[in-house]
Amino acid sequence: MILLAVLLSALSSQARRLSVFFPEPDKANGAAVIVCPGGSYYWLSRKIEGTEVAKKLAEAGFTAFVLHYRHAGTRYFLFGNMAIPQNHYPNALDDLREAVMEVRRKASEYSVDPSKVGVMGFSAGGHLVLNSGEEVIEDQGISSLPSFIVSVYPVVTMTDETIVHKRSRKALLGKHRNDPELRHRLSMELNIPSDMPPVFLVNCLDDPTVDYHNSVVMDNALTKSGIPHQYIQFPIGGHGFGISSPQADWFPLFLDWFESLPVPSCPYEASISASQQMLRWRMSCQTYNSRDPDSLNLH
Repeated sequence: MILLAVLLSALSSQARRLSVFFPEPDKANGAAVIVCPGGSYYWLSRKIEGTEVAKKLAEAGFTAFVLHYRHAGTRYFLFGNMAIPQNHYPNALDDLREAVMEVRRKASEYSVDPSKVGVMGFSAGGHLVLNSGEEVIEDQGISSLPSFIVSVYPVVTMTDETIVHKRSRKALLGKHRNDPELRHRLSMELNIPSDMPPVFLVNCLDDPTVDYHNSVVMDNALTKSGIPHQYIQFPIGGHGFGISSPQADWFPLFLDWFESLPVPSCPYEASISASQQMLRWRMSCQTYNSRDPDSLNLH
């Protein structure tokens, strides 16, 4: 069984792949969401945090994509630096940035608005989607900056030893995991840009895998930076539940949040820079309240 897992990891962790889930035409809202499953940057929780999430998004009217991004793989988990090849930072980030730009390039083919291409990630995937809002590239005028970010029970910090998820850090950084500069760069709470898109953040106080303070420090950093966001903290729910949890039913709250986002002040234009595009988006988001005291356990 271990040998089979190694072989499957060798095949699955090498190439970026997007799986698409279309909504019914009469339900389509024109928005796209790229889903990034978790798995500690070692593997991908493809069903619970991938296909099940995408199907639910499609039912709600989104054109959903599951990103099978490069990750360290079972071989690295078993053999460490002896494993070949080495899939570490920035491979997963490169895959997500290219996926965002690909969806925008093919917006007409997918029947989506290129100004409404968001990302959604779980656990390590939650770290990845936050990173995509901080490290942005462009290709021929097409930006990799997502329109909105949904981060569910995410890994956030790489520097705070009291709450860091060490397994994710090891897989993400590989042989450079002790590099203080790289740890700082990949601590999401320490690198929030002024043009960070709106963020929807979810976790549970009883999370046994990723310390809930990861989301707390991210919420504090977003608030300090004035980034429009909503943080939902459930008392119980654990970790790894994906789209569905009786104790942490976050998806309806996400839909409400998405509907509350202001429409961008202009359609996405490939001819303008990412900074110009996001300036227009940020101006349209200025009145959005990042905290909702009337909702259950919102921070």
